[in-house]
Amino acid sequence: MSILEAMSSDAWLWLAGSLLLAVFWTNLTWLFSPWVEAERSPGEFGSLAERIVVGVATWRFAPTCFQALRLLFYVGLPFAALFWGRDAIVSRFLGLQPLLIPDAGQQGAEISANWVDWLQDLGWATALGLSAWGLLVVAGWTRRRALPVEERGAGHDQTSSWEAVREAAYHEIHWGFYRNAPILALGVYRGIWIGLALVALEALANPVWRRGLADPRRAPRQLLRASLAVVSSVLFLQTQNLWLAMAVHWGVSRGLRRVYGVPSDAMLNGMTVEGQPGQ
Repeated sequence: MSILEAMSSDAWLWLAGSLLLAVFWTNLTWLFSPWVEAERSPGEFGSLAERIVVGVATWRFAPTCFQALRLLFYVGLPFAALFWGRDAIVSRFLGLQPLLIPDAGQQGAEISANWVDWLQDLGWATALGLSAWGLLVVAGWTRRRALPVEERGAGHDQTSSWEAVREAAYHEIHWGFYRNAPILALGVYRGIWIGLALVALEALANPVWRRGLADPRRAPRQLLRASLAVVSSVLFLQTQNLWLAMAVHWGVSRGLRRVYGVPSDAMLNGMTVEGQPGQ
């Protein structure tokens, strides 16, 4: 398949749809967020649109619906492309590495080769995860020393283990999805870095992400996410294993939050544009 044919494949249509949806949603919620944050009484609403937006945002089931939409965006969309996208997603390039279990239908040599591959991938994951954790611990320690004493405990992590696993899975699947089409068109090496550039473009198109970089309370979490995206790209270059990428993402983020504290996803992923797609 030529590069032009690959660039015109369904993979790019699914990718463009995801990117445009993220940009539209984050900027739309940014536009309407002042209405929600104003906390005015119903009699003070200036328009029907404002009443509808505030009513939806403050609805008792809004957080549940919001998390359902995040699930559809981060997980549903990539797997819809995988199952119904007419080869828009290649499972190998998404990182869906199988782990063969011995049974009567499997050849011993095939199982042994698969387990050796997993052991090699596990070695890469351990080395990269520990290296990233060590570098980020030093960065966090330097940051804490630069803060006034009374602010060093700010942003202490209260994220549950389940939330940490969920966020690791969401972002690794999302980043793998954005790598898939470039890899199909340009090969593994160039495709990985173009996918990372697309992730960065999506984040920069989010106005809350841009504003958060100037906020001392939010910037550490956003910089941590950016660092993990780079680690994920390097790990995928060596292993092409989504499952180990999730494990490294979870381990590094949880380890860092226990050491020096990063504002938790639970605090920042509420019904605001902070938790929207595009991060």
